[in-house]
Amino acid sequence: MSDQDVPLGESQPGTIMTAIPEGHRRTVSQLSIRELDLYGNQLERCLKALGTDAPIRADIQRELAAVHGTRKSRTQASPPQQPCRPRDVSGLTTRELERTRRELAANLALVRPDSPARAPILAHISAIDTELARRTGQQP
Repeated sequence: MSDQDVPLGESQPGTIMTAIPEGHRRTVSQLSIRELDLYGNQLERCLKALGTDAPIRADIQRELAAVHGTRKSRTQASPPQQPCRPRDVSGLTTRELERTRRELAANLALVRPDSPARAPILAHISAIDTELARRTGQQP
């Protein structure tokens, strides 16, 4: 069993570091990326709070290394983002297109610049702009 397959909260057999019931523990490799980030932050806070001579420190460092390894392998293994599917907005009225564009622009203003949610919003706005330009006889 590798470090990534060690059940959460257990770094050595019989040593449980969390209050998770026995049958409900998941391995590090079963966590989502967000859960890995949260768990890694908890482990880092534990390390900061522990003294350098605490006997459990090595166990927490091993668990943190497993979290970082899993996170890194998932980041490297992620396929490149596929472009968004084309949006068919031709069935909407001009008024609906304009309202939808305003709502999407408001959503875009609330989304962080590095968020993956930006791509579909921008694709939809682009489709709306193209359709509005087509209807008015202008080039996009």
